[in-house]
Order: sequence, then structure tokens, then C-alpha cells
Amino acid sequence: MRSVEDRLVVVLAAQQGSGVLLTPNLVLTSSHIFDFSRSAVAEAAAPGGSGTVSCEVLWAGHPDRCDAALLRARRDLVPADRLPPLRWGTLAAEQPVADCQMLGFPQVQRYRGDELEAAQIVGTLTPLSGRMRGRYVLHSDHHPPGASAEGSPWAGLSGGPLFTGPVLLGIATEDPQGWEHSAVDAVPVARVLAEGLSEVLKQYWPDAPPLEELSGPDPRDLAYEEQYAKAVKARYSRMEIFGLDDLGTNENSWDLDTAYLSLEARKADPETSLRHERSLRPERQRIEDLLGSRPRTVLRGEAGAGKTTLVWWLASHAVCRTMPEKLSALDGLIPLVIPMRSLAAQGITNPTPAQLPTIAQLPADDPPTGWAGRVLAAGRALLLIDGLDELPQTDRDPARRWLAQLLRMYPDTRCLVTVRPLAVEHAWLESEGFEELQLVPMSNGDIQAFVTAWHKAARLECGVYADEVRAEQERSRLTSLERDLSQEFRRNAGLRDLARTPLLCAVICALHRRRSGLLPRTRWQLYDAALSMLLGNRDAYRRIGAPEGMNLTVDDGRQLLQRIAVWLVRNGRAELSRDQAVGRLEQAMNGLRHVREQGTALETLTHLLNRSGLLQERSADSIQFIHRTFQDFLAAKEFRENDSLDELLGHATEEQWQDVIRLVIGHCGRAEARRVIADLIAAGDEAHKHETLWSLRTLAAECAMSAVYLDDAQHEAVWEGVKALGPPLSENEEELLSSLGPEVLPYLPGDPTALDRAAARGVVKVLASIGSAGIPLLQKYGQHESAQVRSRIARYWSVADVRAFADEILSTMRLDDVALHMTWQKQLSLLPALGPVGRFIVFGNHSSDSLRRAFRGRQVRDLVLENNASLTTLDFLADHPEIEDLSLVACSLKDVSGLTGSALRALELDTGLLRLLDSMPPLPHVGAVKLLMTSGDRVDARLLAAFPGMCSLTLDALGASEPTVELDLTGHTGPLPAGVLDVNLYPEVELIVLGADRFGDRLRIRQDSSGP
Repeated sequence: MRSVEDRLVVVLAAQQGSGVLLTPNLVLTSSHIFDFSRSAVAEAAAPGGSGTVSCEVLWAGHPDRCDAALLRARRDLVPADRLPPLRWGTLAAEQPVADCQMLGFPQVQRYRGDELEAAQIVGTLTPLSGRMRGRYVLHSDHHPPGASAEGSPWAGLSGGPLFTGPVLLGIATEDPQGWEHSAVDAVPVARVLAEGLSEVLKQYWPDAPPLEELSGPDPRDLAYEEQYAKAVKARYSRMEIFGLDDLGTNENSWDLDTAYLSLEARKADPETSLRHERSLRPERQRIEDLLGSRPRTVLRGEAGAGKTTLVWWLASHAVCRTMPEKLSALDGLIPLVIPMRSLAAQGITNPTPAQLPTIAQLPADDPPTGWAGRVLAAGRALLLIDGLDELPQTDRDPARRWLAQLLRMYPDTRCLVTVRPLAVEHAWLESEGFEELQLVPMSNGDIQAFVTAWHKAARLECGVYADEVRAEQERSRLTSLERDLSQEFRRNAGLRDLARTPLLCAVICALHRRRSGLLPRTRWQLYDAALSMLLGNRDAYRRIGAPEGMNLTVDDGRQLLQRIAVWLVRNGRAELSRDQAVGRLEQAMNGLRHVREQGTALETLTHLLNRSGLLQERSADSIQFIHRTFQDFLAAKEFRENDSLDELLGHATEEQWQDVIRLVIGHCGRAEARRVIADLIAAGDEAHKHETLWSLRTLAAECAMSAVYLDDAQHEAVWEGVKALGPPLSENEEELLSSLGPEVLPYLPGDPTALDRAAARGVVKVLASIGSAGIPLLQKYGQHESAQVRSRIARYWSVADVRAFADEILSTMRLDDVALHMTWQKQLSLLPALGPVGRFIVFGNHSSDSLRRAFRGRQVRDLVLENNASLTTLDFLADHPEIEDLSLVACSLKDVSGLTGSALRALELDTGLLRLLDSMPPLPHVGAVKLLMTSGDRVDARLLAAFPGMCSLTLDALGASEPTVELDLTGHTGPLPAGVLDVNLYPEVELIVLGADRFGDRLRIRQDSSGP
């Protein structure tokens, strides 16, 4: 078992000291044990390690200010797998902290004469005692050692680590006078890092963990957090993969990293999300890339899109400190997973901080009193609210108010909320600083990756076969099936369209395996076939008898589960207790005598939990369907069979019930389907609210598309109702029309010249969502007079078939007043086929040579380059002296001298590039400068020297909940550029101006939400 004690080493220099291993070969120790006037060499050894190893001193602080040194051993002192992940921190409060420990090799612990032995000094840390000296003070809980004739009995302890629980706080430095050896001083890690160690570590340990701010003095917190982390890992580090339980072992859960598929998302709306009209990222990005810079996010996604899997993945990796680099800010945060379906089941409406760790019912003890509040107060919580749409609609606004109050009380809390696309209105939590993201359908490449991952997990599953020959045969069969299905996905566009969510892709993989290649053609048929597979002769197929003493048919299983499903829908619930489930089954078994003869309702429930694959017991007394879609599918069947269609249609305006209505149409005969659609048309005609009218008419169209038989008159009535809605004017309306797919095309306005800008933009969004079928009409909209309409069309280039979009749409459009977004190299290569472009927005890694080739022979007046790790120089600008506006954001430039030959008027850059301006002549032509800053950034008067003609400075602090930046003008002795410097702030930025008083009214500071 790895422990922090394994980090202890002995250090031999001018004096003997102690040290702590940061990595297997980096040692942090005390600097006063060296005599730098003679030698700066040392040796170190770890108990049970590889022996004494020579070390070089990489850095040393002055003993009077920062008594610390960093050593690098010539080889590892211990194996890497012997060390736990390093955590280090600083105390946020000054109350005493009990049960801390200091480790080392002091003089008092010698044995057999002068042989070294480790000491473990347990005591109470009193931060206030050393505050004036920049020290921590540890008071030993035991009787102090006696005085030594040779000096302090603690000699040799210097450099030894000070821990509170698993967190390194400092290193031993001094035996303070007056305490008779009952106390030991330590220099805090935070001070050592601030005095220069952090800069050295960037070279020798770039993956060093962030410094934690410990929330409170309760020593039980850290011990509990270890237990809590294990519980989170146990619950969330494995996921269930649909269709992988065919062997009857219930082994259908797999390591999350084996099965996890990174999904793509986009900003909820391309225009409204670009707050300052900056250009930016392509609309589709991996969700991990998007979440890193968004402390608070609402993530929308369809049923089965992978929202819950993402929540589990985030929780397990945050607690294990194994996040990818772009999410490293989440490493070590305490995940508080709140499955909203569990709130109603547990009778909780407004959870208190103390209730948050218990809602998910993890296998952990109750936390120390006040623990969750301390975690939240310290900004160490990762609040993961999963399935907001699984609350009844009437409970969602109270839930929003609860969340808003919680986050106002704990403003540093990172939070992710998942919800279905239309469950709440857009910008629902915008006032609390949330940004919205939308999971997008899986791309063709993602589908192929999913097929590979599913079959890989299925082959691993074969290990449960006792007969290795049979296992190898099944593995070979799965490899062949994987190849066939991959080819079928490449060939069959209709099948690809069915597989755009992880759930449905898994259903297809499972059915393809079971049915040896024969696949359903519609989404309803997919669900029906999946249920038949799960409830059918699975046990017989696997040569398993009746392990619970029961043998149920497909129809038996459906009848039983329908009663549970319809009860959940009627009660607005997603979970029910064991007693409630038994009650529903007892009612169903009144008409199922052959089931009743095999066992009680409780025994039947046990059988369904163990054998059906559709029900699961997440925690004690909490039962739910494996996915809500299957619940809705079975509930729809029950409504139809129980002659309760009127009840179902009576809830047609409620979002949760609409999912059931979409599925009920597949269960209906001709007369019933006609009745459902007629009632939806009538309800839409009588709707008083505009949004209700849109919802009901598009719902009627979805049902009409799913009906097996529909006469021409009703078909026309449905689609004429859709046509009468007119063009979409809101995101919600765009989403509703987009959900109808290519069948909506004949009913969209065909003449864009008859539409104003807002209406045309809405139609463009729908056309772009349809794919290649929408290209002919999208080409017409490309002729619209509004630049905003054409700009919206151009934004979809990165997510479309790049060549077809360029050839058929962009090449026919006017682009000289449009911003053209580009991500892929292929887009740059197609620029010669396009006309003049107003603004080029290039995202991603493209070298200077690549940009030179792309822009050769073109006029480039306005250019944005963002997130470019391949761009080191701006040499290509020499070919474009005409450039006037340039934006450089998150680019790995090492030389910006290419700016000197340009006639720039406006320059946008982040503060990381300011240092490069010091080595080049001033840029007098630049009048407008925009700086993208982060919280705590400071800009000094050198900025004025770099831009002597500047008259407008915009400061935009991004990526912080409370951005504060500084403008230091104290070093500027001359006049301000252009006589007056107009500093424009965005409203959320707090500016501290130093030295402003001497400039009087020549320095104008204002705040303007519209930007410069």
C-alpha cells in the first residue's frame, strides 16, 4: 500500500538532513544543511530504496528567507509505483490543526551509537504562531526530547516533510528557542513555491500538481476524503455497456476508460455565445476541451447521448487526479454527484450542503459534520448535477433557485448540469455564470470508434467462458462481426443516422451480434428489437436454465415492466422503492396466472433485476430502468393497451410526457395513430402560448413520420400546420424544426429574399442541421443580402463536408463582408476557389508556411489566429502589408517581429505575448489594443511604450468567476498616447489602476457591454 511516509529520504551534505521525494528523483530539503562556499553536492537515500545516490542542487533559497533546496538524484531513489500521487497545500485558516506529522532523521532517534533511524513526530499545527516569520509551527503531542550536549535533539530533521493527512504542507527548518524542544518550525510549501521553486519545476517537473487550499482545521476531513475517493472510484469508474451481458454473468460493466468514448459538443448558439464578437473555436470540439475553460456549464443532450457517462467519467478522474491536461484544473476536486432522479425518491427538495454527499448513496460512511460545507467554501467541490429533466417540470424552477442560492453562497464551486435539449429554456442559468454546451450527434468517425470499443469490450467478455476453445471461437466471430458492421456503417447512411447516440449505437452493435447482421430500419424498431432481445430467450441461448426458479416469456416481461414504467411516468419519477415495485408487479400478476404460479411478486422482481437487463438497483431500495428511453417505450405500450391514450394526450404540453407520445405511435394501429395525430393537431390549434403551438405541431409531425400508415389528408394537415408556423425565430424553434430532419424541407420558406435577417438566420440553422439534403436550399440562402445571414452559413463550413460545402455554397456566395471560420488544413487549401473574404478566422495548429500558402495572392485585412501551438513566428505577414486588424489568442509564438512591417490599426492578444514586444521597435500605427487577461494579470507602463499611438485599450478578463486585473502606470513619465487613453472594460472586469492620479481626465475608464 503506497503512503506519504514512503516519500521520506535522508540527505547527506555539509550536515545530515532529511528530505521529501517530489518525484522518484527530485528531493525537496533544507538549504541550510549545505555549505555553498565549499561544495553544493549531496547524497540522498530512501529507506528500502536503491541505496545512496549522488544529487545535484537545482535551486536553493536563502536560509534566512526560504530555507529550502531542490535536488535531482542521478537515478531514481525509489520505484515510481511506490509513491502515491503528490498532494501539497496551504492552510486557508489559522485555527490549530490536530494530528499532523513531521518525518525525518533527527539526532535524538539515533541507535547503536550513531546509526540513523526515522522519527514520526505527531502533533498539532498552529499556523498563527509562525505567521510573522512565514513559518508553520508544529507542537509535539508527546513529551519533548531532552537537550543534547551537541545542540538540538532535532538536528538532522531539517528538510523533513510536514504532512496533514496525505497533504504536504512544508519542510522542517528550525528548533525555535524558548519551547524546550517541544515545537518545530517548518517553511510552508506555498512560500517555497513563491520564492522561485515553481519556475524551476516548470523545467524539471512540468506536471507538478496545483497547490491546494485546505478548507478547515478538522483532521477528520482528510481521512474521510480518502474513504470518499475510494467510494467514488468504486461507484463511477465502471460503466454498463448495453448488450454485453449475454453470458448471464451480470458482468456487463467495464472499466470506464476501456469503454469511454470522448464526445463532441458545441456552444449552444454560435452567435449569442460569442459575447464580444470575438472569433473563435470551431462549433464542434471534444467535450473535454470545452469544459476546461468553463467553471459552470449547462450541457444539453438527447436521450442516450452520453451525459451520465460523462458525469461518471469526470467524477472518477477528478477524485483519482488523472484528468487529461486540458482538464487538469479539476484534478483533486471533490466530486459531488447529484442524480436528480434520486431527489424525489428520497423526498429531498432543497438539499443542504450536508446532504449533497449522501444523495448518490455511495458506499461510504457519513462525513464529518460540516465537511461538505468546508469543501464548498474552499472552492474544492465539483458539483455534477445529472438529469435535471428527470425532475417533474413543476420542480425545475425551485431546483434552479436552490442551485443559484447554493452557488452564490459558494461562488468558487465548479458545476456541470446535464439536461435534455428542450427541458428548460435557453440561458436558464446564465445569471449564475453558466455557459451552455450542446452534445452533438456522433460523427462518422465516432461511430466507427464506438463500434471498435464495443467489440473490444465484448471480446474481453469472452473470458468468462470456461471452455477456452468456445471463447476463442466467439472472439473470432466478434472480430468478423466488427468488420462487417463497420463496413455496413460506411455503406448505409440510414443506419448511420440511427446510430448518432452512444445508446443507439450500442443497441445496433448488440442486435447485430445477436441477429448475425440482420438490423432494424427505424428507431422504434430498434427499441422493440432490443427489448425482445433482453426479455427473450437469452437464458436458453446461453444454455442457462431458470436460475431464480422462474421462466418468463417476452410478453410476460413486457407486461410486468409496463406496470412499473407507467407508474413512474404518471408520478413524474425515474426511481421507485422495492416495495413500490412489488406493488406494481402484484397488480400485473393478477392477470398472469402462470407467472403467479412460479413465484411471489418479490421473487419476480428479483428475477427481473437479475435476468432482464432492463431494471437495475443502483442503491439500497432504489430501482430504475437502465435508461429512461426504455421506461418511456414500455409506458407508451401500457397506455395504449390499457386504453389510456386520452390520459396520455392530456399531458401533450408537458415535455416529459412528449417522449412517451413519440414512442406510443409505433404501438398504435391505424385508427389509434390517426386519433393520436388528430388530437395533437387539435391541441396545437387551440394552444394559446406561442411555444406550446410550436411544440405540439412539431410533435404531431414526428408522430406522423413514425406512423406505419397515415392517409394523405391527415399527412397534409400535419405538414400544413408545420408550414404555418413560419420561420423559426428562437433557438427553441430551430431545435424543434431540426428534429424533423429532411422531411421538413418542402415546408421551409423557399424564397430567402422574402425573409428578414432574423427569420433567414433561423432557417439557415435548420438547413445546416439536415446535412447534404439541405444544400440546394442553403445555396439559395447564401444569396441573402444580410451579411449576418451569410456569416451564419459560413460558420457551418467546419462541421460539413468541407469540399462539397465550399464548391456548392461558399463559392456562390458573397464573402467580402463575412467572417470565414476555418479549422482544417483542407479548408485552407480550398481558399483559392473562393472570392474575397472580409475576415479570416483560423483556429487550430497551422504553421507560418501553411498560412503563407493559404493566403498567397489574397487581400487579408482582418485575421484571427487562435489556439495555434504550431505557429512560432509571423513571417507570413511580410506578404500582407495591407493587414489592418489582427487577433492572436493562445498562440505559441516565440517571435512577433513580423508585426513591424504591417500597417496594423487594431491588435488583439493575450498577455502572454506582451513580453515578446519588449525586443522589437514600437508599433505607432496601432490605435486600438485589446488584451485578453486572466484573473490576477497585471499590465505595466511598458504597454504604452510598445504602442505610442494607442488611443483605445480594451481589457477583457476571461476564465474567472471574479476577474480582477491591474493596470500599473506608475513607471510612465511621458504623456499618454494620443493625449487621452480610453480604457474600455467589460462589466464583469474589476480594474485596479496604479498611478492614475497624475493623469487626471486624460485617462478615461469606462465599462461597456457592447465592446469597443
